Amino acid sequence: MATSRSGRTRRRLAVTPLTWQRLALAAGAAAAVAWLVSIVMADRGNSPMPLPWTLTVVTLTLAAVSLGAGWEVREFVRGKKPGLNALRAARIAVLAQASAFTGALVAGACGGYALALAVDWSHAPRREVAITAVIAMLGGVALMVAAWIAERWCRVDPPSNDDAAEMEAA
Repeated sequence: MATSRSGRTRRRLAVTPLTWQRLALAAGAAAAVAWLVSIVMADRGNSPMPLPWTLTVVTLTLAAVSLGAGWEVREFVRGKKPGLNALRAARIAVLAQASAFTGALVAGACGGYALALAVDWSHAPRREVAITAVIAMLGGVALMVAAWIAERWCRVDPPSNDDAAEMEAA
């Protein structure tokens, strides 16, 4: 617990590591909602909207940015880049986590949308929309995996008991 300027005690928030279970839950929930909404809209006679190609470009660009920034922190943690600010490293770790969840949501939503359209595969316009949704889903998966890797690179092992004793003695 930390004390604020006003004298009140406040709890410090800690960043918890990503788990595949939470990412899978986010992707699964997004897929279920997108599938359900798409089915309801199709039953009401609405035509499916094509997904913009820029969605895939943005997710792949963010995947590259996450990997690049994560690599920078990886080098800092290994001692090869001592000039990196620790606050910047923490921000990159948070960016990686947010990007991983964004990738999971995009992958799930686009996957659910594609699944709802797969029923009408023989209808050429719907097939084209389903294919663009699958491509966007793959971009979301790429973002999720790249950001998960970047987040792993940002982790620091907790100090051992010997290191903690040395810090207290100093």
